[in-house]
Amino acid sequence: MKLIFTSLLFLFLSNSLYAHTFTGKIGFLDGISHPVLGFDHFLAMVSVGIISSQFGKRLIWTIPSVFVLVMIIGGIFGISFEFYTKESFQNMDNNEVIQIFYFARYINSAVEYGIIFSVIFLGGCIAIEKKLPVKIIMAFVAFFGFCHGVAHGLEMPWAVNPLLFGLGFSTGTAILHIFGVIIGYFSIKSSISSLILRFLGMMISFYGIYLIF
Repeated sequence: MKLIFTSLLFLFLSNSLYAHTFTGKIGFLDGISHPVLGFDHFLAMVSVGIISSQFGKRLIWTIPSVFVLVMIIGGIFGISFEFYTKESFQNMDNNEVIQIFYFARYINSAVEYGIIFSVIFLGGCIAIEKKLPVKIIMAFVAFFGFCHGVAHGLEMPWAVNPLLFGLGFSTGTAILHIFGVIIGYFSIKSSISSLILRFLGMMISFYGIYLIF
């Protein structure tokens, strides 16, 4: 009997530890890996860092900061939509379920095309190197940040802590921006490496076009 109660206590403590500690870590790690493991996210976020380094001065941090801040807003929207759908689904009638289904499909399609276009546009910006006005680039960066944020929020696993997941994908995004800044900073030091970087931008843009098909 004592062995049984000891075993049950061990299982209870193990489940509690998993629920309160391990799941939290998975939430953060899952969030931080989300932009890194998704190749379209990866290319877009590294591209933002490269573009900011091409412009230099204070824009080297302003452009990535705009992306991250608007991405957080998009992430909150995506997570909120997921939670609303989950909590309200049981109380919906058939018509409401159908409406939510089509609305969710519309959001997913719009976000996916926004992400694809971000790869095309940002890769093109690297290729043409500072030919577009900064205000236009900032506007598109903000829009793309929102699209990527919504995608992160919608794809959040149910079991994780939303706050830790959001902190994770924000951290992962910032790391990729810094990685892009470093690539751009050292590539613009010489004309040859700068030319290679612009060619890389063209390849990124072509990859985005490939994603459409």
